[in-house]
Amino acid sequence: MSPHALALFAFPGGLGVTSLLLYLVAALAIPLSLFVQPRIGLYVLIPMMPLQTVRYQIQVLPFGDKLVDILLLSVILGLLIWKSDQFPLKTPLNSYLLFFCLFLYAALWIGSLVIHTPWPLLPNDERFVVWKNTAEMPLLFLVVASAIDSKRQMQVLLGLMMITVLRANIGFFHTVSGRDFTHFSNNLRYAGVLGYAGQNGLAAFMSEFLIFLLAVYSGIRQMHFKALVVLSIMFSAYCVLFSFSRGGYVSFLAGLLFLGVLKERKYLVLLILLVFGWQTIVPNAVRERVLMTYDGNQVESSANERLQLWQDALTIIPEHPILGTGFDTYRFLGRSADYLDTHNYYVKVTVETGFIGLFLFLYLLWLMVREGLYLFRESGDPFFSSLGLGIAALVFSAFFANLFGDRWMYQQITAYMWTIMALVCRARVILHLDASTEGHATNAPGILTPRTGSCLPFCKTVNDGKDAA
Repeated sequence: MSPHALALFAFPGGLGVTSLLLYLVAALAIPLSLFVQPRIGLYVLIPMMPLQTVRYQIQVLPFGDKLVDILLLSVILGLLIWKSDQFPLKTPLNSYLLFFCLFLYAALWIGSLVIHTPWPLLPNDERFVVWKNTAEMPLLFLVVASAIDSKRQMQVLLGLMMITVLRANIGFFHTVSGRDFTHFSNNLRYAGVLGYAGQNGLAAFMSEFLIFLLAVYSGIRQMHFKALVVLSIMFSAYCVLFSFSRGGYVSFLAGLLFLGVLKERKYLVLLILLVFGWQTIVPNAVRERVLMTYDGNQVESSANERLQLWQDALTIIPEHPILGTGFDTYRFLGRSADYLDTHNYYVKVTVETGFIGLFLFLYLLWLMVREGLYLFRESGDPFFSSLGLGIAALVFSAFFANLFGDRWMYQQITAYMWTIMALVCRARVILHLDASTEGHATNAPGILTPRTGSCLPFCKTVNDGKDAA
């Protein structure tokens, strides 16, 4: 029997209805993306991105290990066929993202010099694969921004994303709800659908998405859509709470602070209640997990290990302060027998790409927040405004999540962030086109000029955003 046939029996209960159905739907979406509408592939690709364990199962089916790449390629080809004048959509981030990806590729070559590995020319080079997966996320951003061109389509995509997260969180609930939370132990922790991102990666993803949902809630007018947001908020909050991730808790609290300061004062009240009354609210296992960080005057073992990793990594930086040791090199330096990561992404970035790389990464985060805040402040549409606030709050939350480990290099964690960022940039284009259609002048850089309709560097001509999904 062939390996692909055996795959149907390789997992408990067979391949699984969800995995097999997702594979078949993805196989159908590929030709539809090419010959009907490119966005159809995104309606399948984006929701499946966090489902790492499901994609593990699909990998043993024909071309299953390349399913994400094939789906993305089919959407790109569909855009070139049907929307060649709109792909890639010009946004304020395009030039910087191209420069940033090229900088990381150059850092690959620096790494080959430092750690004496082959030049990163071939796609089977493991460091090249890591770079490719990292660069794929900005590419996904461009694809989504080009393929999704109306508010209705944005809501369809966000709805599918929420349904996926809701289904994953219901599975998380069924798995952990029967466990005894009287006292904390590592056996209580569960990584859910995010696979090798681990429990802390799951917590980072859910806390960031939860913050986004809280921000976008006020901009939703349809009752069925609002109900979906509420359900997603409830189950995501449950997942964050019982992830037992201290980094996830900090990320969530930081997001609440951001939302409270910028718009929703009620979240400041919630933040105060959580900060000062959390020990009376949360289960004892969660309380023990947080309080175990310090045991008397001693730092708890796992936290102490992180401190040692940071201290050791900081000794490397003075040796390569400008450009670092090279992209994706820390795990090859042999600094720790047990850990291949610095457990602080900013330390890792500084070690591998120097202070120049750290500045470029922080500037990227700022650009993303800036784009969200612009839409939040300038849009008169409640949905668009809340979308802008949501991405700004999500990135702010992600900033704190990455203080406790690498939550940036995992596609299953960041794919939703890049997708929402693309929707924000598309919303800005729609906003400017609506303004130009109504004959209102604006001073925003790179918009359509009202008199001539000529397109300045901000955007290419797109439709008015009113077509059906």
